[in-house]
Amino acid sequence: MPTVRDGATIRMDDQPISATFFGEGRWLTDFITPDELEVKKLHKDITKGISDRRSRVIALQRYVGGRIRYEPFVSATLTVEGKTSKNRDAWLAPSITKLVGVGNCANKSFLLTSLLRNDFEASEVYSVLGNLHGDDPGGHAWVQLTQDDATYIIESTRGDIPSMIPIDKADRYEAIHLFNDKVTYVIPGRTQMKPYAASYSTWLKDYLDMAYIQGRK
Repeated sequence: MPTVRDGATIRMDDQPISATFFGEGRWLTDFITPDELEVKKLHKDITKGISDRRSRVIALQRYVGGRIRYEPFVSATLTVEGKTSKNRDAWLAPSITKLVGVGNCANKSFLLTSLLRNDFEASEVYSVLGNLHGDDPGGHAWVQLTQDDATYIIESTRGDIPSMIPIDKADRYEAIHLFNDKVTYVIPGRTQMKPYAASYSTWLKDYLDMAYIQGRK
C-alpha cells in the first residue's frame, strides 16, 4: 500500500483512459513498462558505475527532468493502413518518450517510474496523477518513491530542483491516483483538476521551485 501523507488509499481495478489513438482505451498500468528493452537499456546506460540506490535515483531524475524536454501538450499522429488518428495531448509509452525526447508531465512521469522500477519494488514507486495547488492550481503528474521508510516526491518535469523532496515538505501536491505496472490505487473523495490550462506551461516554469513546493510563495 502506498504511503500518502493526507489520505487513505483504496485499491481499484484499472480504468481505461482515452488519451490514445482511434479511441482506444488503455489501462493505466500499460503506461509503466520497466521490462521494455529500450527502458532497460536506458536504465543501464544512465546508472552505469553507480551502485548506491539514492545516487541512481538522482541520476535517473536528472536525466528525465533535464534531458527530456517538457511540453504541456504533446501532439501526435498515427496512420495505420491508410487510416489516420490525431491526438493533441497524447500519452506515450516510455520508449516513445525516450525516442522523441519530449513529453508532458504524465509522459515524463511514466518514463521515470519505469526506470525506477528497475531498482525498486512495485510497492515502493508509483506514478501519481493529482493536483498541484497554488495561485493557479491544476492537474499534474509526478512520481512517489519510498526508500528506507521515508517517502519522497520526485518531480519529473524539471532537472534543476532537488531530486528527492520529502513528502511532508511538498504541501502543494495532492495525490489522487497512484499506479505502476502492477497495481492502481485511488484516494476517494478527490477530484482531478483540468490539466494543461492555457497558462500551465508558464505557471510550471515560473513557480515549480522549492519555495513554491514548500508553500513559501
